[in-house]
Amino acid sequence: MRAALGLAVLLLAALPAGAQQREATPPPTSEAKPVGYLPADAVDFRLVLPPPPAQGSLRDRQDMAEVLSLQTAADDTRWQAANQDDAFVYPRFDAAFGSPIDRIHAPRLVALLNRAIRDVAAPTFAAKGVFLRVRPYQRVQLSRVCGENPAPAPEANPKERSSYPSGHAAYGWTTALILARVAPDRSQQVLARAADYALSREVCGVHFPSDVEAGRIMAVAVVDRLMRDPAFLADLTAAKAEHGSNA
Repeated sequence: MRAALGLAVLLLAALPAGAQQREATPPPTSEAKPVGYLPADAVDFRLVLPPPPAQGSLRDRQDMAEVLSLQTAADDTRWQAANQDDAFVYPRFDAAFGSPIDRIHAPRLVALLNRAIRDVAAPTFAAKGVFLRVRPYQRVQLSRVCGENPAPAPEANPKERSSYPSGHAAYGWTTALILARVAPDRSQQVLARAADYALSREVCGVHFPSDVEAGRIMAVAVVDRLMRDPAFLADLTAAKAEHGSNA
């Protein structure tokens, strides 16, 4: 597990700066990266995630069929939404939450979310480094892929293999599970938004359904562990009070 976590740190460090923004406005470059609440090995992905479907198996073929179906069915509005989901996290939940999730309106909430995202990133990227699943667009020619223009050609032997689990889905579900606790009256909306946010990964052609489900499982496991951490609970209480004062 320690070797996997070391690889996860390298994978996180190697992510391009513009790959995805948590906040609508990036934090100052001088700002220190957020530190999670939990020890690095607090959630062992091996205890919560099954391996991804073997390539060519029935489940794997079903995975690919769903991605192709969603790519065909998505109209321009859904495609643009998928691209926005690809680019951002918190602002994509503003409407469902009922108020902006930014440093002006909710600084305590943003700080809380930033730390929790680090907690879910560690085991998620450790799992990616072990399971090494190839992404949909690396296996078949898709008509469009989020963040790529034109859609890339399939690769015979991809070097980058990080489809399982979906990091975006893990981040979206972690965000939603926390927002639902900050504003229980908006829980139905934020959880529905999380499901749609995760589905965007399939519309984008960058993840399979089982990748997305694995991201949700990672988020549930991490948030469950966070709900037993005193520092997180104290910050959650502060975020609730902040939200209440803004209502």
